[in-house]
Amino acid sequence: MKEGELGKLYPKGTVIFSEGDKGDEMYVIQTGSVRISKKIDGGDITIATLGQGEILGEMALFDMQNRSATATIDSEARILTIDKRKLFATISRDPTLAFKIIETMSKRIRKLNEDLSTTSRPKGLFETCFSLTTTCRYVLEEAKHLVQAESGSVMILDDQERLHIKAAFGQEAKKKAELAMGKGIAGDVVKNARAELVNDVTIDSRFVAESPDIRSLLCLPLKCNGQAFGVINMSNRSDRMFTLDDLKMLNSISHYASLAVHNALSYENLRDATDSMLRHATMRNF
Repeated sequence: MKEGELGKLYPKGTVIFSEGDKGDEMYVIQTGSVRISKKIDGGDITIATLGQGEILGEMALFDMQNRSATATIDSEARILTIDKRKLFATISRDPTLAFKIIETMSKRIRKLNEDLSTTSRPKGLFETCFSLTTTCRYVLEEAKHLVQAESGSVMILDDQERLHIKAAFGQEAKKKAELAMGKGIAGDVVKNARAELVNDVTIDSRFVAESPDIRSLLCLPLKCNGQAFGVINMSNRSDRMFTLDDLKMLNSISHYASLAVHNALSYENLRDATDSMLRHATMRNF
């Protein structure tokens, strides 16, 4: 067996990767344990402790996002490192590994959603659901309960950095709009990861007049680790203006909304990547 394939021995306290790091490797715990932690309100909380046979860091191979947590050796451990190229080669020989990865991801996403259900959060929001479209609809329904608006949408950034509508109501539901990163008010909100309240879009140079009847607009970014990946838009055609209280109310669900949508997006990306790998493995075997 080649050097490194049996894994490397790490002493307690070693950081395997940190939250916010870029990553193109996953890890398999052969012996020992690893603590997974996340920064919350300036502190550090443990969200999981993984043991022998479990995998970690696999998300970065599929959703192209930075590490969402920190992995630290909890007790002396031997860890096998698998980069993307080695992973795909292994799956080509043994496609069952793809099922192991998606099973692990499913359990973790489900566990996170269960944890969310026990925290103080808006009632009825974020049922356990892996569908991106359905999750965006849940988010938009909750936004409608909090903010009086005539139209609204949830838009998600794709790999080409274009925003697409995943859920909508009112006038927004009739559009098939898409925006480039930085284009329009919504595109600017995603680019800068900062909410905007505009009560007269006609005097805002960023406004893209795809819906000329819109008068006021409230946009809130969906973000993870400070980086926006989508936006909630609420708009009015009438003279009714949005207030700072509206912005505060919408902001009250931003953390939970971002977590729920990001989980669904990650699961969808993982599922698509797994399907692709299985097709690739099947073609190699025939």
